[in-house]
Amino acid sequence: MEDNKNLYFILFALSLGWTVLYADRTSLYPLLSVIGRDFNLNNTQLGTITSSYFLVYVAMQIPGGIVADKVGKKRLIVLGILTAGVSLFCFGLFGKSYSLLVLFAALHGLGAGTYYPCAYGIMLELVDSKHWGTSAAIINLGMSFGLILGLAISGPLYMRFKSYSAIFIGLALFTMALSLLFIKILPEAESRCNEKTNFFAVKEVLKNKNLLLLYIAQFCALYGYWTAVTWGATFFKEERGIGMELAGLFVAIAGMSSIIPSLVMGRISDIFGRKKIALILFPLGALTLYLMAHVRTASAIILSLIAYGIIGKSSWDPIAVAWSGSHASALGNEAASTAMGVFNFFGMMSAVVAPVVTGFIRDITGSLVAAYYVAAVLSLLGGSLVILVDEKLPQPDNKLG
Repeated sequence: MEDNKNLYFILFALSLGWTVLYADRTSLYPLLSVIGRDFNLNNTQLGTITSSYFLVYVAMQIPGGIVADKVGKKRLIVLGILTAGVSLFCFGLFGKSYSLLVLFAALHGLGAGTYYPCAYGIMLELVDSKHWGTSAAIINLGMSFGLILGLAISGPLYMRFKSYSAIFIGLALFTMALSLLFIKILPEAESRCNEKTNFFAVKEVLKNKNLLLLYIAQFCALYGYWTAVTWGATFFKEERGIGMELAGLFVAIAGMSSIIPSLVMGRISDIFGRKKIALILFPLGALTLYLMAHVRTASAIILSLIAYGIIGKSSWDPIAVAWSGSHASALGNEAASTAMGVFNFFGMMSAVVAPVVTGFIRDITGSLVAAYYVAAVLSLLGGSLVILVDEKLPQPDNKLG
């Protein structure tokens, strides 16, 4: 990098990518009940639409990281975003049956699934390891902004125009335009890893105790997040009496309240260490998930969502990225995208599991309350796993170099 100004420009561009991709995916959630009514779908089928996206998204993480290190992160990230945009366009224009909705959602996940290993692989290569927590938090800002945007616009736009197709088509056009922006601003970088090294990197990462514990903890943290995000608007609308115009905005409160805390947590973890902060976040996150389902008044729901935004998944994410990146580097791993692809594979499995399991729980119990309680228990489990992760890193042994 020529200077810090160029570096921050790239980090904020990567953050913008998350803003667009998160708006793409979260705009669907307030509309699930509408789609279910139009196509006569049960809750498990509605959960399957979102899970089809995440199933393919997760499946792309490890091969996406390998391909990124093999052919170049810039090339793959541009192709992936373009694929996501075209698929979302088809979802809005041609999604006239349940099977087509599932298909186009899955294809969108195929394109979006390349983003995580490419974006954080670029970050790990360009940024000094002392600033990984802060840099990951900057990129993660886009997740919060995209969450807010997608949840905030889809309900009101549908109430105004009585059609959800135009919402997805409009977002698709923005997504395709983003690929052109990335062609211009992302740096070119030659891969330093051959194919053999990439697959060896996956093997060594999966054998590492600290990384496996962090990966499972990431699954536990994100399970609660995707439970709240995918079904939150439906829960508040149908079980807490909040109108459709506001139900999505209520869920977006968690994204709004996470913006500053995620930056602060990333910076604090750079200075004071990852474990101390993580051991505080997990049990408090469990408490906020419990309260989110337990309380009934609008003001109490808002307070629980604000609390979750401050201490939940968004504050843990930059810590997890930096901590996992440090342990991967201690292996001598130069295949940064491959390492982050494995990391996100484990974490995003929660996005495959949570929507379907939550929908199933609702079909069985008639309520989403029990699903939130399950998410709270998993958050406690994640905190117990973090206790076993080493804070002090071993010296690199250059196995993968």
